[in-house]
Amino acid sequence: MIILIKKTILISLTFILISCGPSPEEMATAEQKRDVDMTWIEKYVTYSQEHNGQLMPTDYHFMAEIIYTERSQIKNVETLVYLSTSNTPLASFVENDPYALTNGLYYTRKSKSYDDLVSLETAHPATNQYIWEINGPNGKYRLAPVRIGGPEMRTQVPQPSPIFLSQEGSAVDDFKNIDANKALNISWNPFTIGGKLEGTEWEDLTFALVSDCHGEVIYTSGAPEDKSGFADFTVNMTTLPADLLETGMNYVVFISQVNHVDANISYGIDQISANSFAVELKVKTGGKIDQARTCPDVEHRAAYLWSRKTPANAGLMPWPTFLDSPNNSTCDNC
Repeated sequence: MIILIKKTILISLTFILISCGPSPEEMATAEQKRDVDMTWIEKYVTYSQEHNGQLMPTDYHFMAEIIYTERSQIKNVETLVYLSTSNTPLASFVENDPYALTNGLYYTRKSKSYDDLVSLETAHPATNQYIWEINGPNGKYRLAPVRIGGPEMRTQVPQPSPIFLSQEGSAVDDFKNIDANKALNISWNPFTIGGKLEGTEWEDLTFALVSDCHGEVIYTSGAPEDKSGFADFTVNMTTLPADLLETGMNYVVFISQVNHVDANISYGIDQISANSFAVELKVKTGGKIDQARTCPDVEHRAAYLWSRKTPANAGLMPWPTFLDSPNNSTCDNC
């Protein structure tokens, strides 16, 4: 799952250009205007956390994403992603595909569900490489391959961690009666395999986000220019200020640990592959709800949250939560 920081992108872009020795053709195009900022391939396992701390797997995904800094970049761009050994695209991305805005970046995401990690591995073994093709106002480019298992050619999804909540130094025992007048500490187990991706400035990431029943993100540990700062792989706690919570409201606390396994830059476009997990924990604050802010009958889920499996007989399709939430599928109010 990608939710990135602009500064991180720019730093990694500069470093890789210098350290990895791009071809003269790539150097010539590195400074030109890009139709997309980044490509992203991911093996991604999602979990729902029960209130007893047990993690229940909800889906095993193969995902592909295109990331843009500006909404205008989406216009008149077609992007294809291929398995490197095939001329038939796995997925195509076009202007009218649903997209979302999270942490200051626009992204179009497509995914396919699998029943378990074995099925995912069978369909997309760690030896696979993928190739993106960009066709837009600034030209048509077939980018360098990116490896889903990295140079080690093995899947490296981090060990999933439950989410731990506390207030004023005491563990939260009742996740349906959180005190909205107190800061909420969110913590998780250390990212045991986290580190820097060798040969690049990319570091593994940890994200912690909180959204409400309207699908609005009320807190994130890593938005661009956010004063709370960036949660890298060494961080395992963040604090949600008390003034962001409302009484009697439903929320989803979300964490994800993103293990980068491969990266390159091609025609000025940053490319990443990752193996990751995410955990979602539903919580509620105590007290009387503000009638002006009641939850809708059908609660909206934030764009990055999981909502349902993709059809078994379909290929990569738009991330289902994009399709479920009108606020996120068209980004009309971005």
